[in-house]
Amino acid sequence: MDRNRKLILDDGTEFYGSGFGGTKDPVCEVVFNTSMAGYQEILSDPSYTDQAVVMSYPLIGNYGITNEDFESRVIAPSALIIRDLNEAPSNFRSALPISQLLEEHDVPGICDVDTRKLVRHIRDHGSCRVLVTDAATSVQEGLDIIRKTPERHDAVRRRSCAKKWYARTSNPEFQVVAVDCGMKSILCGC
Repeated sequence: MDRNRKLILDDGTEFYGSGFGGTKDPVCEVVFNTSMAGYQEILSDPSYTDQAVVMSYPLIGNYGITNEDFESRVIAPSALIIRDLNEAPSNFRSALPISQLLEEHDVPGICDVDTRKLVRHIRDHGSCRVLVTDAATSVQEGLDIIRKTPERHDAVRRRSCAKKWYARTSNPEFQVVAVDCGMKSILCGC
């Protein structure tokens, strides 16, 4: 693949890779996940709103995307960063490859990234913001974009239910209230 995309961290560090999925150039917090499986659940987990998720496990996409395994109705991360992209899923339940899901939701993905080095950088230097952009963007341009992009603080409002939802029980003696701060759709009617 053509190494046509890159990450510019807010400390000026660059990581090059190949783009897939959406075409936006988001500025967001970069975080990592060490799961060996469950990339679809991670993509649909509201707790990853406004974040670029680095998958530390090297091969992503090998079992595709299934209609039954979403955690919510939204694709929450602003970007997905991986080492190796598998575009030929081997799973009888697979409905589409991961790149098609990201493209449909305009979430950019970048593969062929040295994710081990990136995870170590995050571990050693702490939380940082990142710009996912074209490989031709200079570091200075990228840092200016990061600096000028305000941090979002409204993720809970954007990912929470907009209406009250009631779960009926056979024993109405007790009432339980759940405050939605990104509750998964398995648990709520959102």
